[in-house]
Amino acid sequence: MKYFIDAIAATLALKKTSSIARPGAGVFPVYNYRRYGISMLLYVAAMLLGFDAGVALKLFYILPLSAILCASLFFFLFFCRIKITSSSASRRNPHKINAAELLEREVVPLETGEALAVLKGQVILVTGAAGSIGSELCRQLLDYEPELLIALDVNETGLFDLAEGLRARSHPHSANLYPYIGDITDLQRMTQLFAGKRPSIVFHAAAYKHVPLLEEYPDLAIRTNVLATYHLCRLAEKYEVARFVFISTDKAAEPVSIMGASKRMGEMIVQSLAESAYCMTRFCAVRFGNVLGSRGSVVPIFAHQIEQGGPLTVTDPEATRYFMTIPEACGLVILTATTADQGGLYLLNMGRPVQIIDLAEKMIRLCGLRVGQDIPIVYTGLRPGERLHETLVAAHEELTPIANRSILRVTHKGHLPTLTAIDKWVDTIEDCLVHGYDTQFREHLFEIVREQELIPTG
Repeated sequence: MKYFIDAIAATLALKKTSSIARPGAGVFPVYNYRRYGISMLLYVAAMLLGFDAGVALKLFYILPLSAILCASLFFFLFFCRIKITSSSASRRNPHKINAAELLEREVVPLETGEALAVLKGQVILVTGAAGSIGSELCRQLLDYEPELLIALDVNETGLFDLAEGLRARSHPHSANLYPYIGDITDLQRMTQLFAGKRPSIVFHAAAYKHVPLLEEYPDLAIRTNVLATYHLCRLAEKYEVARFVFISTDKAAEPVSIMGASKRMGEMIVQSLAESAYCMTRFCAVRFGNVLGSRGSVVPIFAHQIEQGGPLTVTDPEATRYFMTIPEACGLVILTATTADQGGLYLLNMGRPVQIIDLAEKMIRLCGLRVGQDIPIVYTGLRPGERLHETLVAAHEELTPIANRSILRVTHKGHLPTLTAIDKWVDTIEDCLVHGYDTQFREHLFEIVREQELIPTG
């Protein structure tokens, strides 16, 4: 309707400057082309940029064209404009795509009815609380009415955003959130936190996680993912924490990267402590697949690339990964905390692995765009520490079902290292850090997780 109104207004706005009579042709209007010359150029530019129907009709009326040709061109441009507008409207913002739409399986609903009895009225500590998983975990944990929820992170802006977001939504228990700025590698500050607040449940989500980057900085990966985890576990034991949940990754199964190996050692620390004779803390661990929508994951990267017009960067056309959503990840953690056995290692039944190229193409199509035409895809090759296909369990591990069929337990066929061995390994690693034996970090780490040789990337 807007275009018809524009057309009528444009037609009425035209004024004839004079008219002449032609034999056999009647009266023909004459226009001052010098007067309208600049206007015509503006009309042409506007028409090309926006296909404005009124401008188009006005231009055609000025030019000495027949009425039939004028009408034909007008309606051609009019319907082209409608097509372009409808095509644009059908496109979706890539950042608004529901992560669940990208899975080739149903999102697993994790019942947490038992969690209220365990979590209500407790002092709970979440490390890495400003991250994608940690922040969502805090939001969900507040629903269980803890006495105090300590949100620990070195990222003060992230903690501020978390607290303000809860207050803005008027969460009924937002006052129970206690943002705590701190670095998990700062043993003195962590000791003060445990001694002062005496948490009864710990969810340990803080970690370095970006695989290629950690290949360049193995010392930081070990300091954060291994040593900080070890000292937090020891503090939990010392201050009689009731439950400690360590968040691991599927990359810990037969690791080929620093990130995976550091997380595998974290699992070993947790399980070795759980098997020690006088441990009163219930230690357990969960392995995550790739979490759709988390910071640095493939979905927000693809969304940004689509927004920029492409290309989408995929490492390899055959690359596959296991995926889970953020709600699934947090539900898994909470359920594990309330039902896990001592020393248990668990993961979500994530179905079949997904090809990254299929994920990329699906995101492009969901945005109303064409693969290869509107958005190209380029292959970049595997980066340091990455492998073509992830696995959920190692050769010496097996998956066994539990009462909740959505969750699987990882059991070891062999024996775990003793706590004494873990203590010695930690001493060795700390000695390397003190004396700056950078070249030995990777070797020591892989020796500890029983890799006899460094497995090449891919």
